[in-house]
Amino acid sequence: MDRWNESRYYPYGNRRKRKINYKRLLLSLGFLCIISLMPMVCSSFFAIKDIKIIGNNSIPSEEILAAVDYYYGMNLLAVNEDQVKQALQATVPVKEVNVHYKLPHTLVLEVKEREIAAALNYLSGFALIDTQGIVVKLVSRLETYAIPVVTGFKVADAKVAEKPEFEANEAHFEAMLELIDSAKPILNELSEINLAIDGNNNPSFYLYTLDGYQVFLDECDDKKITTLQELLADIRKRDVGKGLLDISHNTPIFKPFPSSDSRERR
Repeated sequence: MDRWNESRYYPYGNRRKRKINYKRLLLSLGFLCIISLMPMVCSSFFAIKDIKIIGNNSIPSEEILAAVDYYYGMNLLAVNEDQVKQALQATVPVKEVNVHYKLPHTLVLEVKEREIAAALNYLSGFALIDTQGIVVKLVSRLETYAIPVVTGFKVADAKVAEKPEFEANEAHFEAMLELIDSAKPILNELSEINLAIDGNNNPSFYLYTLDGYQVFLDECDDKKITTLQELLADIRKRDVGKGLLDISHNTPIFKPFPSSDSRERR
């Protein structure tokens, strides 16, 4: 009798001592959630019926929509944000894209446009680029743009939303972009930025201001641009005439143009 009771109640006591496996329970619940959500992701209940564009100023919404129109009808919950960004930036010159959605049927694209910084001669017109070298627009004239023209490069091909291709001096394009980025505070004062290559294939740059000054520098950084602004302000204030300002060395040198009576100043 005692043996029978012992064998009868032993399993019950053992069951009471078992602990709940929370990790396995959470995995099971997660799996059930995925299974329950799959019909929603695959169904047409969240099909995209509207794509809203915000943040664009110069780029028409129609142009942006044309790059992503194949998302219409796709399930909103199945949209991959990175794929949307890549699809848009491949053809439209936008710098940033943030993807949101508004249930049940609206995909929201918040864009930040690229800012035009300079122009490159291309065919019979110009390719307008930002500080990263991406072509923002192709135009025939620059009448409405207060930006410098970059010379010293020969553009072979230029497509919007891509970097241009060059026939010559492509290796120095990144150095030019660094200069343009550093010179942002004075870009609206410049008419031209010229790339010059010496016998050792080393680049140097000439800046031409709208009011007739020429600036020579071998490389550029933010500190040099600040110095340049101060020097030009001083030269203009002293009214010493137009000339070449050489800031390629530690000691800046101002050389008046031949038509000026001023002497070389240090």
